[in-house]
This record gives sequence, structure tokens and C-alpha cells, in this order.
Amino acid sequence: MKKVIIILAILFVCFGNAQESFEDAAFAKANQAYTSENYDLAIAGYEQILKTGKHSAEVYFNLGNAYYKINAIGPAIYNFEKALQLDPENTDVLNNLKFANQMKIDAIEDTEVANLESNLLDIIQNLSVDEWAYFSILIVLFTILMGILYFYAQTAGKKRLFFILSILGILMAITSITAAFYAKNSMNDQQYAIIFTEEFTTKEEPKETATSSFTLHEGTKVEVMEEFNNWALIQLSNGNKAWIPLDKIKKL
Repeated sequence: MKKVIIILAILFVCFGNAQESFEDAAFAKANQAYTSENYDLAIAGYEQILKTGKHSAEVYFNLGNAYYKINAIGPAIYNFEKALQLDPENTDVLNNLKFANQMKIDAIEDTEVANLESNLLDIIQNLSVDEWAYFSILIVLFTILMGILYFYAQTAGKKRLFFILSILGILMAITSITAAFYAKNSMNDQQYAIIFTEEFTTKEEPKETATSSFTLHEGTKVEVMEEFNNWALIQLSNGNKAWIPLDKIKKL
């Protein structure tokens, strides 16, 4: 039995190495096709890598570039956005996404929503969930330190100072921990998608016979608010909402 387990473990390692070698070779082959300006072959190569389950910012970035070269704006923007999900601060991806967005037909301006929740969310989203977690840890350590200093302080003035700083630390810790959970929940609740059809006139209700709303074009990013009978209620960055068939969009 022990020998069987060892053999299976060796086979598993060998299979993993072979799989990794295959993916590296496929990535190199797709890159070569891209360099040779054979963009259709490059796209097929990158898409095949994604089908194996290997999702990386590099693959999505290169795939976005290949689609951009053949003026497929929707797929280009989609793959740049996928790359950003894996590597949010990648300047190359950000720059290329900016260029791709400039080729869109729809120019939708963000509407400032003057409500407490929206403004609070903007402030919270300035930091990532991990950054809020690290900040919370630092505040907790600061609070503990103030408590220790309060305990060992020799004068009433110092005790008062460290007591006040401890209370402030507790309040800040509660606030930062709450912000971290809020940021995580809001991130999980939000579902974005890219319009994947050349042009479509949205509807006020989830059915083809409903009154037309506004027209959207390929590459526009929308937020999916709700789904019903193969339709999606989407919201634009300016706050406008309408219904569109699910097969006209691709979720990020």
C-alpha cells in the first residue's frame, strides 16, 4: 500500500510538471504568433491556455493586446479588465485599457451621487481589503501600546493622555475593521460585465417587446444588478438602468 501511494505521488508530480511545461510552451508559441502579427493564431493560443484553467494577468494582458490589434474592442477591454483583477496596479494593463476605452463608441460620464453611502464607499475603496486589514492590525498594536503606557504612567497628566489615545485607538480599530468587512462585502456584491455585441438597444423590462431604453455598443462596462429569465438588469456609471439579454454581455 505504501509503495502504491509513493508511485501515485510521483505520477502526480510528473503530471504537474508536464502540465506546467505544456502551458509554458503554449504561452511561448502564442507569443511567437503575436510577434509575427498572426493575431488570430495568438488569440487561439491564449484562449487555449485559459481553457486549461491557468488564469494569469500575463495571459489576459497578451490576449487583450491581440484582440486590440484586430479591433475587437469588446474582447480587448474584457481581457484587460480580467488582467487588472489579478494585478490591479499593473501600469501596462492600465495604459492599454485606457487606449482601448478610447475606441469605444459609448462615452458615459460618471454621475456624482450625493449620498452618504456612496461617499463612504468611495473613501473605503481607496484602500484594498488587505490594506485595511494591515491598517487595522497597526491600530490594534497602537492601542495595546497606549494601554501599557497608561498602566505604567507615573503622573496623572500622562495617564490622562494615554487613556485618551487608547480610547481613540479602540474607536479607530473598530472603524478600520468595519471598513475592511464593508469593502470585502461590497467587492463580493458587485458584478461587472462588458457589452459583447456590436450594438443593442436596451429595454425597460426583461422582454423583447418592452419599451426601448438606451442603446449600448461593444466594449462598454456595466454593473449587473439583477438577473431574470436570461435577462440582466444593468446599471451604467451614470446611474442609468435597463435590461439586456445575458448573451449580449460577458461577466468579468
